Amino acid sequence: MIQHYKLIVQYKGTRYLGWQVQPESAGLTVQGEVNKALAVVSKSGEVKTLGSGRTDAGVHALGQVVKASIPLTIDPGSLVKALNGNLPDDIRVIHAENSDEVFFPTVHAISKEYHYRFTAHRSFSAFQNDLIANCPFELNLEQMREACKVFIGRHDFTNFYCEGTEVASNIREIYECEILEVSQGDWGMLPPHYVFRVVGNGFLKQMVRLLVGATWNIGRGKTTLDQLKGALGPTKVHRLGPVAPPEGLYLVRVNY
Repeated sequence: MIQHYKLIVQYKGTRYLGWQVQPESAGLTVQGEVNKALAVVSKSGEVKTLGSGRTDAGVHALGQVVKASIPLTIDPGSLVKALNGNLPDDIRVIHAENSDEVFFPTVHAISKEYHYRFTAHRSFSAFQNDLIANCPFELNLEQMREACKVFIGRHDFTNFYCEGTEVASNIREIYECEILEVSQGDWGMLPPHYVFRVVGNGFLKQMVRLLVGATWNIGRGKTTLDQLKGALGPTKVHRLGPVAPPEGLYLVRVNY
């Protein structure tokens, strides 16, 4: 009999092609590794997983929510230990609980929180180059914080996503958006950096990375706040910034 479990999964996405499983010839994916571990633990190839979102190649997660369906009844705590014993070191299951057939991590999510970590230094820590992005320009933080305020609310984000996944609507609501400062960590291995923090009811493909890129251009003085406001609508305009690199992005939390 198939049993359903809700998992909270952390991963360092550096060496993966993203969350979603790909043809074997394409390379490693996080979902593929989780499926392999579930197959070993359940002693069955009859496993199915659904994630709360498709993180891209190189993107990390602190709180990816996964529904795992397997032909095995097991205590959730024992499932965590068994899975971690069969997963690579850069993927960890940090929580498991019993779930049911009707739970869908994507459909039932009411909000998601992402963090984008970046520095603004030309000299950059060699120890964190795959965990924090580098924007080697002088940035006006006050202007960037004003840009964050512009994003808050219900908007059409047509100009802030990359096509490739069909969606019913480009309208999303941003509940919170801010830039935080993080001081230097032990031994200088974690450099002082900034966190672009955003919470919303959902996000389009590469939307957060495009919001970050536009915010960087605001901070550099290459884009005005009026231009940013004008881009929040269905009319296509010239892109206001780059797609920020994947290594700075973290899926932090999914709320239900």
